[in-house]
Amino acid sequence: ILHQQQRQDEGEEEEEALRRKLKYFFMSPCDKYHAKGRKPFKLGLQLLKILIVTVQLVMFGLSNQMVVTFKEENTATFKHLFLKDYQDNAPQAVHTQDELNSHINYTLERVRLHVIHHGNILFDSADLFIWFVSSVLGSAADRSGSLRLCDGGRLINVTMDFQLKAINVQTILNNEIPDCYTFAIT
Repeated sequence: ILHQQQRQDEGEEEEEALRRKLKYFFMSPCDKYHAKGRKPFKLGLQLLKILIVTVQLVMFGLSNQMVVTFKEENTATFKHLFLKDYQDNAPQAVHTQDELNSHINYTLERVRLHVIHHGNILFDSADLFIWFVSSVLGSAADRSGSLRLCDGGRLINVTMDFQLKAINVQTILNNEIPDCYTFAIT
C-alpha cells in the first residue's frame, strides 16, 4: 500500500509539472518575465525581424515606384516624339494614303534624327521593323517606307516596332548603379 501511495504521489507530481510547463508555454512574454524574471529576448528578436522586413518592403516599394514612374514618363515622351500630331487621350487614325506616308516618314525621321542625339537613350537602327497588314495581298511597301496599294486595296493596320535602350539618370544622381531599360516601342 505504501508503494502504491508513493506511485500515486509521483504521478500527481508529474501531472502538476506538465501542467506548469504547458501553462508557461502558453504565457505571453510579459507573463513569462514576471514568472521567472528573464528578459523576453525572443520577443525582441521577433520585433527586430518585423522592423527589418518592414524597412525592406518600404525600400522595395520606393524603388519600384521610381521604375514605374520612369517607364510611364518615357512612354508618354515616346508617344509625343514618334507619333505625328499626337494628343493625349485622343484617338489616332489616318484616312488617306498621303497621311499614312506622312505619318510613317515622320516616325522614321524622328527615330533617325532625334533619338540618337538624346544622352540617355540609345537606338539601334537594326532593331527597326515595319509591319503592314492589308486586306489585299497585292499591297507592298517600297524601300523608302512609302506604301502602295493595289486597285481597291484597303489598309487595315500599320505597325512599326523598334527597341530603344535607356538609362535612368536619376539613379546616377543618387550615387547608385544606373538602371538600364529596353523599351519595346510599337
